[in-house]
Formats: sequence, structure tokens, C-alpha cells
Amino acid sequence: MIIHLPTGKKFNNRKEAKIYFGTAYYYKMEREKKDLRFTHNVQSATNEYEEKINTNRLREQSND
Repeated sequence: MIIHLPTGKKFNNRKEAKIYFGTAYYYKMEREKKDLRFTHNVQSATNEYEEKINTNRLREQSND
């Protein structure tokens, strides 16, 4: 999760933050290491995607 410190806006991943701020501005903030806080480091986007799928499958199974 990424939190934009001045506004408190939360993003689930970098893609959402880049869409919201624009790629150039987002990378500038990331490079300067200011205004962004990363609360959960996921090494690769693939792992994040797999975790999300597994979580959704568990929810579906518990609802049945």
C-alpha cells in the first residue's frame, strides 16, 4: 500500500498511484523519497496479483 502523506490518499499499488498523479510526477516523488510512504513491500507485481487471486478464491469458498 502506498500513502500520499500530504493528502492521506491511499493506493493499493504503484499502478493506481501513477494513474492518479501521472507517471512523471509519481516517479519524481519516488525518486526524491518524499511525500510517499510504502506500508507493505511486495517484491514483484506477479506476487501481488497471485495473493489477490488466492484471497478472492478463499472468500468465494467460504461463502459457499
